[in-house]
Amino acid sequence: MRTMRYGSTGLMVSQVNFGVGLLGRLKFGLTPKDGGRVLRSAFELGVNFWDGADFYGTHPHIREGLRGLDRSQVVVNSKTQATDRATAIADVERFLRELDTAYIDTLMLHGVETVEEFERRQGALDGLLACKERGLVRHVGMSTHVSTGPIMGVAERDSRIEVVLTLYNRTGAMLKGGTIEEHAEAIRRVYVAGKGVCLMKVLAQGDLVGQREEAIRAAVAFPHAHAFTIGFRDVAQVEYAVRLAEGKAVDVHLATRAS
Repeated sequence: MRTMRYGSTGLMVSQVNFGVGLLGRLKFGLTPKDGGRVLRSAFELGVNFWDGADFYGTHPHIREGLRGLDRSQVVVNSKTQATDRATAIADVERFLRELDTAYIDTLMLHGVETVEEFERRQGALDGLLACKERGLVRHVGMSTHVSTGPIMGVAERDSRIEVVLTLYNRTGAMLKGGTIEEHAEAIRRVYVAGKGVCLMKVLAQGDLVGQREEAIRAAVAFPHAHAFTIGFRDVAQVEYAVRLAEGKAVDVHLATRAS
């Protein structure tokens, strides 16, 4: 599948991002080895962009997925809930051990929904930037979870933030702080500012599964993002999304297997 240059980072990412959070204890209950097999199968389909986080508990799944692959060909994102410098640095060092990798491509402050929260977590951001200077992290960013409004202005203007993970779906489901039209414009400004933009909650945590084809096509067509993430269960679900991203038809057999 096609890849895009991820904002100003220089990283090349697949438009479909594998959201690894649901593979483990949060939903699907796959073991790291089984999850790793799904990730490697996704990579074979062209999905080289994987999204994790400390909270998800799926770093071991990503570690298993990386086994046998050329590390330089996979873009790994993770996130920390740290609020201070020391914890952020300790988190990064622990993540590297859990992932069994020398570096993490992009590392985000997890769930920054307000300007006030961003200010409270300046120490953690400083810690991530220190890790970037050491080569442990390639690029730094934040996820805005389900919020729009002033925090998107921070994402747009703060030069330390290189990549952003933010909500987008065709109905605006789960969005707080504004309309989906207002949020789409905020995302556009972040994108134009040269930030790497990845969309999340495309299926609104399952609420839009009944409209999944339309929801995925809406994410594919959104012009101001480089990628969108979905929490896949198995390779059939990955193949379904990849075919839609490539503009191809999905037959009934694949749609059934991916349901």
